[in-house]
Amino acid sequence: MQRRMGARALRLGAALALAAGCGARTGLTLPDATTLPDVPDASDAPDVGDVRDVLLPPRCIPGRFTLTQRGADMMLVIDRSGSMGQSLGGSRGSPAKWALLRDALSSTLPAFQDRIRVGALFFPQEGADTRVSACELPNIPSVDIRPAYGAATQVLGVFAGTEPGGSTPTAAALLRAYNYFVRNPDRARARYLVLATDGGPNCNASLVAASCVCVGAGGTGPFGGGASCRRDADGRRCLDNERTVRDIAELAANPVASVPTFVIGLADETDPNYAATLTAMAVAGGRPFMAPSGARTYYNVERAEDLTRAFTTIQDTVSRCSFVTPSRPEETGSIAITAAGETVPADPTRRDGWDWTDRAFGELTFFGPACARVIASRATQVQATVGCADDGG
Repeated sequence: MQRRMGARALRLGAALALAAGCGARTGLTLPDATTLPDVPDASDAPDVGDVRDVLLPPRCIPGRFTLTQRGADMMLVIDRSGSMGQSLGGSRGSPAKWALLRDALSSTLPAFQDRIRVGALFFPQEGADTRVSACELPNIPSVDIRPAYGAATQVLGVFAGTEPGGSTPTAAALLRAYNYFVRNPDRARARYLVLATDGGPNCNASLVAASCVCVGAGGTGPFGGGASCRRDADGRRCLDNERTVRDIAELAANPVASVPTFVIGLADETDPNYAATLTAMAVAGGRPFMAPSGARTYYNVERAEDLTRAFTTIQDTVSRCSFVTPSRPEETGSIAITAAGETVPADPTRRDGWDWTDRAFGELTFFGPACARVIASRATQVQATVGCADDGG
């Protein structure tokens, strides 16, 4: 897949932001953008810095403010490759991972669907099978279900109407979901991707089949022994970890349209490549699970209850624990956060406290036990006291 990066992509993102009007946030990584319909001419678009001056809130206003919960759009990027039809852990008679994922969403989505606009993109495409064609996923700004309140029935309906099959074009699926957000900007809402997958990404024909780690080629573990890949004409069945991790990092770090990715892994850690790849994706996405040991990793699912717990934690974080302050002090200023009168410490490790998650736009998020305390204290009692270095920002 051809990639168009650098200044041209930044200018395109800036043009789209202006086209959407003041308050929009748009993107950086737009591969194959010239093939998409209705793309504005970006040749004379202003620099990203000019756009940010229009979009950003004032840098610093001294005073005390009640913070506002930020609306959230959550795009589920769901793996329905062939291995999702297998049972978790390989136990005979156990439910398939596809059914476990459906059941977890069935028990969690209805409780949050009035607070989060939920959408979904399933990959590979419907009707794909185990042939090479299963890798094809055009990079267009389209998803299976557009983010909306009350979308649980639609999402669950896809599980009832399709069966797992085909390869795992993870990178293409994430870029497609991201481009949907880029082409449908909404400054008032935070955007998140939630990747649920049970295997390593593949479908990168540019990899070298003779020397790569082969996904699902027989042997033990989710990656297999690799012998089959050496007989392939290209590297579509190779583990596509480096490109996928790089793409996820770009989506999260985009200065104009940052979209973090939560990563949920549904498989046993029977192959060290599996855990390493999922961990790298989770860290790159900016929203890893913080293990009790302090390690940053993915949401590891080994039992059905783990999956329900993972979705509940993620949805609590994005719908109840992300807030916007109208004043964002520079490093020389100060900000103190309280919930129900109790001070909540800043915690850049994101284990128990708050941290800036989109500082340029004044968004901060509470993590760990601090998130639970904020939920219990009610959102209307979350406040910030801001001091500015020059009393003017």
